[in-house]
Amino acid sequence: MAEKPVPLPPNAAPTDAAAWLSSDAERWRALRPGWWAHPFPTVLALALACLAALWLAPENAYLCGDGHCTPDWLATAMGTLVFAVLYRGIRLLPLATAVALPLIAVWVLLDPDSPTTPAIAVAVTACYACLGCLHRLAAARRQRRLGLETAGPARYALPEAAMTLPDDAGQLGCGIVTAVAAVVAFVIAPLGVTPLIGAQGWQWVAVFGTLIGCLSLAYQVRDRRRAAVLRREPVPALRVLVREGGGHNDRRTYVFAADDLEGNRPLLGCYTRLAGSESRAPVHNRLREAVLFGPPHPGGGLVLVSSDGQEAPGLCIEWDSEPARQEYSVDRPERLGPGAAPVSWGPGTGSRLCAVVVEAALIACVVAVLAVWGGAAPLQLRIVLAIFVLANTPVIATQFSWRVTADSTGLWAPGWRQVRHVPWGELDQVRLWERGFNILRSGEGARGIEIYGVVAPAWLNGRFRRRPVALRAVDGIRAMQADAALRPTEESTMESRGRPVGLPLLVINAASALALSVFG
Repeated sequence: MAEKPVPLPPNAAPTDAAAWLSSDAERWRALRPGWWAHPFPTVLALALACLAALWLAPENAYLCGDGHCTPDWLATAMGTLVFAVLYRGIRLLPLATAVALPLIAVWVLLDPDSPTTPAIAVAVTACYACLGCLHRLAAARRQRRLGLETAGPARYALPEAAMTLPDDAGQLGCGIVTAVAAVVAFVIAPLGVTPLIGAQGWQWVAVFGTLIGCLSLAYQVRDRRRAAVLRREPVPALRVLVREGGGHNDRRTYVFAADDLEGNRPLLGCYTRLAGSESRAPVHNRLREAVLFGPPHPGGGLVLVSSDGQEAPGLCIEWDSEPARQEYSVDRPERLGPGAAPVSWGPGTGSRLCAVVVEAALIACVVAVLAVWGGAAPLQLRIVLAIFVLANTPVIATQFSWRVTADSTGLWAPGWRQVRHVPWGELDQVRLWERGFNILRSGEGARGIEIYGVVAPAWLNGRFRRRPVALRAVDGIRAMQADAALRPTEESTMESRGRPVGLPLLVINAASALALSVFG
């Protein structure tokens, strides 16, 4: 349904800026990089290659403790954190990662302690990740050129309030503190030539302090550079529509074409922060007219000038707090008609299959530890694995059995322990997160409903033939909240509200953890 956007305040931004229309926006969208270059499949390929290298390596090759070659589980656990750091590096610093990955590939190939076949596998996947970064950078350059072409020759200076970069001392402080910790760790426990082989204690602090500290400082340098490019001289501007939330994540700001009055095909999305003391926080989930300063492309800096959408209109100027990323278009929300019967949304085959696979993998890990060590498993391994099994119980239970039922009295949703109820009169709003959604309840101390782990990543949602069930549930609840005529007139039954499976699953996982602790 078309929506009337909130107009710009008078004299808030240049009125002669070119409009970014859907025809130009679709050409811009068509230049996006291929799915194979996304950070997730590239990091997944690297992880699988490293696991294969560990599996195929001969005994005493690497990751061994003292004496007989028993797996160094601290090294293995810390090694998994490398992939989390690498994912952020590939996503946020593609150029630096594209330079570092070939060096890593050469180092692995020339390392005399690395077996030949696993080393080749790791080097090939590192080159694949490097090509993915270069492909994304090339696509961003093409999109930037098309954005400049759409904006035309006119250039505009940023508003006065946007000339001062918002303070971001937290990220800078994190980088400095972790870098200092790394230096101290290097002094206490100096590393050898091969730091990740046989590293223990303070050596791991040195390794990861260096990685995290350098990345945090690199993010700060990147943000300062992007801001300086926008402030240095007049920049192109485009008239667009913006909305806080309403997409795959209600904490992000989404940019739409100027004629996309339904707001269903976001082009860019980013986390934003207010610029200047006079800027006012915008209303949530409303389309607003805006002017976008800066050529639009993933990874570029943006400044958005719009109205805050309040009853007494005020100016809202926003900086992007991290590089903007291209959004994937989603199907339009389904029209919800009035009806008497209760309406339910629940897990699909993919959600339940994911829950079953994760639970089976956890049980398999416990069985493998009991079978391999036969009562002699290291204490730290047993503790970490037992905590991991128990901590994943709520998420697995939610993925397998989540359900939201709307009836005449309100919303019903089984958590991992019990079924909760939110009456229509106490429903505040529904907030969509990256991996789930929250049904907030009004009133001080009132407890709502949190359903986590049921929303796939945005880049994967864009490839579904139909809008995912969790997103359809959010659409339906919001429609019923806005229009009481759409709410069911009948009350639901106990069976239709679903049953939580958290307690039975907790018993199974607790038994596994107990067996691991006693017999491991």
